[in-house]
Amino acid sequence: MGRLSELKGVEKPVTEWLSKMGWTFQSNEGLKVYNRPFSNPVIAQILVEKVAAINGASTDVAETAVDQLLQHLNNPSPIIGNENFLEKLVKGITLSVEGEDRDFYFIDFEDIWQNSLIVTNQYWVQGFKMVKTDIVLLVNGIPLVPIEAKQRARKGTNWLEGVKQFSTYDQRADKLFMCHGFSVACNGRITKYGIPGASSSYFNEWKSTVLETGQNNPILDQDNDLCRTYLNDEDGFYHFDVERLPNGEVLERMKLGIIGLLQPARVLDIVKNFLVFERTDGKIIKKVARYQQLRAANKIVHRVAESDLKQGVIWHTQGSGKSLTMLYTAYKLRNTPGLDDPTVYIVVDRKDLREQIGGTFDDCAFPNARPVYNIGDLKHIIDKAPAGVFITTVQKFQELGNRQDTRDNIIILIDEAHRTQYGDFQIELQNVLPNARRFAFTGTPIPKTYQEFGAKKDKGTQEYYLDKYGILDAIEDGATVPIRYTFGPQEWFLDKEKLKQGYDEITADLTEDEKRLVEKRVQAWKVFLKHEDRIKVLAKDIAEDFKSVVEPQGFKAQVVACDKEACVLYYNELLKYFDRSELTIIFSTGNYEEGERYELFKDHYKEDKERRQLIANFKKRITPDEQREGNNLKIIIVCNMLLTGFDAPIEQTMYLDSPIRDHNLLQAVARTNRPYDDRVSKLSKEFGRIVDYIGVFENYKEALNYDPEDIGEFEDVESLVDQFPNVLEAAFEPFKDIKLKDTYECSMEIVRKLTELDQGKFEQDYREVLQLWEAISPHPKLRDHQKKYRWLNEIYEIYLEEFKRLDFNSEIYAAKTRKLIQESAKLINFKGHLPEVKIDSNYLNELKETKLSPSDKAEKLIRDIETVIRRNEANSAAYVEFQNRLEELIKKKQEKSETIEQLLLELGELYRELDDIATLPQRMGFEDKGTFEIFTLIKNARTTDFHEELTREFAKDVVDSVIRKKVYIGWQDVANEVNRLRVNIEIFAAADNYQQLAIDDDAQLMDAIMVGVVKNFGLK
Repeated sequence: MGRLSELKGVEKPVTEWLSKMGWTFQSNEGLKVYNRPFSNPVIAQILVEKVAAINGASTDVAETAVDQLLQHLNNPSPIIGNENFLEKLVKGITLSVEGEDRDFYFIDFEDIWQNSLIVTNQYWVQGFKMVKTDIVLLVNGIPLVPIEAKQRARKGTNWLEGVKQFSTYDQRADKLFMCHGFSVACNGRITKYGIPGASSSYFNEWKSTVLETGQNNPILDQDNDLCRTYLNDEDGFYHFDVERLPNGEVLERMKLGIIGLLQPARVLDIVKNFLVFERTDGKIIKKVARYQQLRAANKIVHRVAESDLKQGVIWHTQGSGKSLTMLYTAYKLRNTPGLDDPTVYIVVDRKDLREQIGGTFDDCAFPNARPVYNIGDLKHIIDKAPAGVFITTVQKFQELGNRQDTRDNIIILIDEAHRTQYGDFQIELQNVLPNARRFAFTGTPIPKTYQEFGAKKDKGTQEYYLDKYGILDAIEDGATVPIRYTFGPQEWFLDKEKLKQGYDEITADLTEDEKRLVEKRVQAWKVFLKHEDRIKVLAKDIAEDFKSVVEPQGFKAQVVACDKEACVLYYNELLKYFDRSELTIIFSTGNYEEGERYELFKDHYKEDKERRQLIANFKKRITPDEQREGNNLKIIIVCNMLLTGFDAPIEQTMYLDSPIRDHNLLQAVARTNRPYDDRVSKLSKEFGRIVDYIGVFENYKEALNYDPEDIGEFEDVESLVDQFPNVLEAAFEPFKDIKLKDTYECSMEIVRKLTELDQGKFEQDYREVLQLWEAISPHPKLRDHQKKYRWLNEIYEIYLEEFKRLDFNSEIYAAKTRKLIQESAKLINFKGHLPEVKIDSNYLNELKETKLSPSDKAEKLIRDIETVIRRNEANSAAYVEFQNRLEELIKKKQEKSETIEQLLLELGELYRELDDIATLPQRMGFEDKGTFEIFTLIKNARTTDFHEELTREFAKDVVDSVIRKKVYIGWQDVANEVNRLRVNIEIFAAADNYQQLAIDDDAQLMDAIMVGVVKNFGLK
């Protein structure tokens, strides 16, 4: 037994804090005056008195109203009873009184202090069995918030005991379940809240410090010593704070959760606006908003109701519940009296997302919400201006002509605003709804998002985000899981000399214009990615990885290929390792494909119904019942579809072989970071995995185009391998003096040692070892630690048997771990994946320190230089020269014409020059990048007859004498101006002193020069 009791360590301080927040404490003994029978969870006398007072009615009429409410506690289905009870509690009921219909309400939401707000301890309710709740919050006699307070004896685990007690409410005391709002579990260290019956992973910590100020809040009273309060200049709201450690971390996490979540106004706000009942697969699931969802929705409502600002950006990272946040926001906007029954548009830009958002609203039985069926329907809505919530695509607004709805109580909630919501579509939308408030929701913001939708505040300052919930926030809260990645084999490079020779032969009889059309259709990098040998190697690696790492745990995977043809190539090759029932391709149906392409794709085209069924099957765990129903789907192969707006928590690994980047990359990666917690199999996802075959993550911070502090680090498998021995030794430290062998005496020594340990620390150490092993196996380096790891598992089994820690999941051992302990010897020769070395100023030093062989170092240098060039060649012609030099070095490596050490020196020098390219124009004597670009373009085009000094003179002269004199703001957006400047440059190039450069007669070179001029001399 711990020395901290539940009463003094948790119950007493929590009730004291609640008393200072506006709840009135009454003891169990004091409530006996109301003679509540234990079989009724509601104190009916208090409820009748308050109903009479709130509605100005007699006691008899109030009793009739209360009877109609309480009849829902007799529903044979607890969840339906709870749904009906809360609906009537929030919306009231209608009674006929003296021949007239009157509305009666059970809670005063407009003046919360007119309600009875009681906090009490040891609240008994008799159902099938007697239930005693440690603390309960009663609103007008209704136990809306039961609180289980547990002893802080073992760090980080005991609040789970409270969650387990909640999980039996619907069975042991169904009437208590049917009248509750949400539940809270705390243990002195932490506070979690959620819905009884949900697993512990769906109980969340409240972290927002915003105070409710819509009505008087006792916490803000000067004499209240509960906590520190302050006005935050950044968001304009009052906040509170609790004691923190010197490093800024919260010390009083339980107190922060209690104050933040259980302010009376917030409890009533949640009960009224932030509870939903979602219907999925024949089940009803009750959900309560997470803190960031409520915070964002309330910020929008506050801005609409009390501010002149008309827009804002909500950045909530992928997987944080944006669809539900939009639902909560729409629902509260519709329920806010001062907004005069507004119209809310949910605007999306793609069919699959419209189905996703529409499905969320449909599943949650959202009232007065429906999709816009067609253009005619939207015209009708605009003309009639009804109140309600309408879900539509942004494209529909371009076909409305001059129709307008000029009301100012229209609010537009725009999903994933970075796609097509700005530009022409946004212009049309604003034309139709000129006075509407606009709020953009995005999981992957880009500058255009906040430029278009961010509010312009006082003195012209730009607001980037109205509310932000970043990647690190989601991982820390458990809303998403961490993402780990590894590189796949990168042994294939395109022989560009051979390609060029073949291309010249193929196009020998074509005109230059015809050749350019061909070049647009042929993407050499795709040809390379789809090379037959390359697909074979990677398909084999995918199969081995999936069968040894992913499948034993019960998870599923996605293969992302560069295009539809690559999808089919992967599918055909993977059939060598999988049954057809385990694989499927999902891509869009082509309308104009014919001949060979149609034959290649036709067997994989699917109608919407079949596609939806496959997606539904993919989301389900493979069980014997599912297999009997014909579902054995484990891997989906895609190119563009199902990279966004697709939530399949059971997907743990993505095999990435497509060069996506920026917000598309982050959205794709987010397919793997959804938490998964299966109550039947005990399967729980600790992290998502990315196996990167194309090098997208070589410098992922640039690829994602995000601020590093917003992203967090992706964990590299090789670095985890290096960490494992130390973590294992740390966990084994207490047992180092025990001679481990299969004897009774050994087991007794282990038990004696376990009784001496800090058991919370032992669990934490063991969990870290287990998670690391699961993350990096099957890696050949683990073989050396196999015996000690097996013994640690044995010790932990003894620990479970001796100490009966039921709240720790003994099924945490994955099937994969047991299997790999038996088979890891077979993996000794598995080549594995090259480690990640960040491409930055320390790149070469870090590469030297790796344990790669010289040959592998050269291979990695080549690949990384290639990646940098590929990513930047569109932005600067200077990279062409580097590409040529790199190809020479690749040829040397292939021909083994130099020692590997000499090759490494030359590659290192090439990298250093590449790293210095930003300063290259200045070092070569050019004042600006644009002039240097013109010089470089001519140099690249004249490989055999290049006049360097004359070209340098021409570049400087044409910029000073022609370009700078002709450009003005916006010239690059006017086609005639671009053509006029081109003619002027051609005339200048035809002058006698520059005639030998032959620029004016080279249309292809002039095209390239004009692209560079527009890029470098365009003015906004």
